[in-house]
Amino acid sequence: MNPNTRPVPVHYDEVYPAAAVVAGVQQVASELTPWAEETLETTGHQLLALCVLRGAVFFYSDLLKAIPVSVEAAFCRCRGYEPGENGQLAASLRVEGLDADLTGRRVLVVDDICDTGRTLAHLSELCRMRGAESVRTAVLIHRRIPESVFTPDHTAFGYDGREWFTGYGMDDRSWRTNYPSVYILKGSG
Repeated sequence: MNPNTRPVPVHYDEVYPAAAVVAGVQQVASELTPWAEETLETTGHQLLALCVLRGAVFFYSDLLKAIPVSVEAAFCRCRGYEPGENGQLAASLRVEGLDADLTGRRVLVVDDICDTGRTLAHLSELCRMRGAESVRTAVLIHRRIPESVFTPDHTAFGYDGREWFTGYGMDDRSWRTNYPSVYILKGSG
């Protein structure tokens, strides 16, 4: 098997090929670079980039590498879906591992996708409550749906549909997160 070829299940449709994902990351990085530069110049602190684990890990890593000034990395886990169930919202959000000192900091919250927006709204408010000077958000995909309660500041792709995404950090019941393209599961909308 060619090491660059990955078996793609027949019930997957590629919506964002790897090259489009790279271009989307570059576009978001170019939008964020002036803020990261200005943060360093005016505050003397690096922009603090908060990765929402697990899904955002690939987007986060590639995004930070594409910003040409130093950015401080921080991580947390926010559980908004039931484990092992695609699309089954949990009754409440749980944030784990957010131990960075946010006092007076400019914070960028990075997630893979904004569906209803409750995760990003919750984390943004939590960062402000913990003393962040300002908070912005960046996502790979913003699912534009009527019940959304939050609009991310920076988005690589907008999507009008309810299909489940997998690849590039997003999972299909913990499978295929390491695929460089983004797929939707046929019939999942």
